[in-house]
Amino acid sequence: MAAINIKLAVDRSCNRVLFADAGSDFVDVLLSFLTLPLSALQCCASGAPSPGCLSNLCDSVERLSNSRLLKVEACHGMLLTPAHTDEFRWCKSTHIPPGGARLGSSSHSSCKCWLIMARVLHVFEQVGRIGTSTDFVDDKQRFVISDDMRIKPASTSSMQSLPQAFGSDGTVHNFEVVEQLVGWEQVLSMLKASPSKNTVLTDAFLANGTDDMAARATVKVKPSINHKILPSDQDAAGLFSQESKIKVFFDTREKKVMYAECNHEFIDLLLGFLTYPISCVIKTTGPGACHLGRWSDNLYGSVTDLLNAKCFTRCLAPMMLLDPSAMPFIALSNMTCHAALNCGCPKDDILPYCFRRELVESGRYVVDDDLLVHQGSAMSVMKHWCGRNKVMVLEMDITIGKPEALALLRAMLTSKAVLTAQSSFVARPT
Repeated sequence: MAAINIKLAVDRSCNRVLFADAGSDFVDVLLSFLTLPLSALQCCASGAPSPGCLSNLCDSVERLSNSRLLKVEACHGMLLTPAHTDEFRWCKSTHIPPGGARLGSSSHSSCKCWLIMARVLHVFEQVGRIGTSTDFVDDKQRFVISDDMRIKPASTSSMQSLPQAFGSDGTVHNFEVVEQLVGWEQVLSMLKASPSKNTVLTDAFLANGTDDMAARATVKVKPSINHKILPSDQDAAGLFSQESKIKVFFDTREKKVMYAECNHEFIDLLLGFLTYPISCVIKTTGPGACHLGRWSDNLYGSVTDLLNAKCFTRCLAPMMLLDPSAMPFIALSNMTCHAALNCGCPKDDILPYCFRRELVESGRYVVDDDLLVHQGSAMSVMKHWCGRNKVMVLEMDITIGKPEALALLRAMLTSKAVLTAQSSFVARPT
């Protein structure tokens, strides 16, 4: 795939990209960000803090894998790099990484960055090919993209709605037009800028990034969500369909949850969050509530804007972006061509679209307040009791249904004390 050509409007006075002028190829790649699994944010963090306790869940997968507590080794790959190769079984680009060394490894199997970005790379590799299944928007149109990833068809009204392009007196900022080639390295730069910044284009394409003044000048745009868009009936591959029971130990003196004891069902729920596509997180938690950065809300809202402007080439594309399955590309392929799922997993062990419900072995587990998961043992339990008076500890049995699961998902993205953050966990003594 050749590099994508875009034009950037750069305000040199504050070293900021005001907007980008681009075609459908660049927009298709940006929209594919919505299909990334939640675990991709940890891979994109590049040393920066990831939202809430996301990093602890990813670390727990490694810990459980090392203890041989995952059901199958394939689950380790599905949780940390959920873009299963069967999702792109007709796409050569997902089997042989181009320039593997510059992505961090010369080996397909050892490069998590390569694997977890497979959905975006799949779209990037297909750009420019006629009639591919990843052509989201009309290739005859031009689009304007704001620095915080709001996408609209290019028009006078779209330009006037860009707050970054105008000064406080309503005058357009002076800007320099910069021709930019977007290769895979630049796509990765945008992904790595996304989790922590709302100035994605500036941080990806300008050497010095934004200064504090430019960052403060950002005007918030309220995201919108079209809940009428062909809703699916699978509820994120069934992540919330099964109840689980846990035992919570609450320190009444410190007013915090020490830990939870549970069976494998609760661990399956927590680890399943990692496979949840970013757009599903936004749809489930609500606009502005998922705390993944305004860029994600803006991209999600842009799908509705582009749908209203009749920019999509296929009627199923908005559903894939706004309400995807755990494996959106293979789900879309099955809906459009009715092809059988070519998956190595036993058919009776998987949910539709290759999502495994049972991820860890049966047994007892201990979950810390910050969602680090341990195999139940004397040490994993007693470390929480050091220096505590057992009289001050309240023991509660909690049933985790859909409302509690949704609350956990929200708290996982916002809090470092997820179990304590759940008011329902401290309001129902046994």
